[in-house]
Amino acid sequence: MDYDVNYQQRLALLTPRESEVAELLAWGASKKEIPDLLVIPEGKMPISVHTVENLTTSIYAKLHIQKVSELCAIYFCSRFHISFDLSPIKRRLIVAVLLLLLIPEIYNASTEILRPQRVNRTHTRAQKRYRKTDKDYIYGFEY
Repeated sequence: MDYDVNYQQRLALLTPRESEVAELLAWGASKKEIPDLLVIPEGKMPISVHTVENLTTSIYAKLHIQKVSELCAIYFCSRFHISFDLSPIKRRLIVAVLLLLLIPEIYNASTEILRPQRVNRTHTRAQKRYRKTDKDYIYGFEY
């Protein structure tokens, strides 16, 4: 089964407003933010959050999905021409490369948590001692 063609056909079934809402959802906008982000045609009222929820339900039904994460995957894969049918070897290779890229970051984050930085308290005491008071400033000038 060719999933790419199937989802392309399903995305073509969306109305222009549903496509706009789907794109905003895929980019991470919440349902409450979408009415503010949509362009309102002249002479029309802005849409409500309830309308966005109805449009989202319609999008999910037309695409046969249940979660916004599935919508993100469909949107970006179709937008950037990424195949849904990756072979298991390619998937494992991609996972291995991503892990190799992330392992140094994970290691650095874990060592920072285990060994917190020591705070130099003498420096902070010296700063408190030499703070300027209101008496040192007269009419905005420092004396």
